Amino acid sequence: MKKHTILILIIIFLTGVSYLTLRKSKIFKVNSKVKIAQHDPNIGLINESEKKVIITVKPKMNFSYDFMKSGVIQHLDRNYTYDYIPKELENGLLYQGIHRPANGTSVKIELIEPATIYFFFHSTIDGGYTEIFENLKGWERSNDAPKYDIYNGYHGLKMKMYKLNAEKGIYQIPATTKERACFNVAFKFK
Repeated sequence: MKKHTILILIIIFLTGVSYLTLRKSKIFKVNSKVKIAQHDPNIGLINESEKKVIITVKPKMNFSYDFMKSGVIQHLDRNYTYDYIPKELENGLLYQGIHRPANGTSVKIELIEPATIYFFFHSTIDGGYTEIFENLKGWERSNDAPKYDIYNGYHGLKMKMYKLNAEKGIYQIPATTKERACFNVAFKFK
């Protein structure tokens, strides 16, 4: 009986050490398909970007910015990359948040300079964005959208994109109505 108890304690200890080792590496698997990551925000690019646009997401989340090019990280908490980028988005400024924001997430965009705003999201697990954007005045549905993780199945191929030619001002995206609103925002400044 004591040997059995000691063996169980050793297994529990080794499992904890393995988890902590993987967690410290900043990349570990949740299951066989999903990799969680922890990418650091690019503070310099955030500061530069906020001279042109300020995005406020509620509830708050970690975020950064990068440029729309093949291989750019989609969200800070995943290793998914955008592998296909529509020509109109190439080299645009990309807002990178988290992969699965909570229900009730709202987005406020304060443009300091005029730009075309692109808002794109997963079309099946959309947090309610399909209905939200169908009712937003001035936003136009695009025929094309970025695609992520295209070499590992089809989940990243189903994206929708809306765009708005916007002047300096504040633009509000209403709160999501469902969990897991996988989205990004990009900008092409005029």
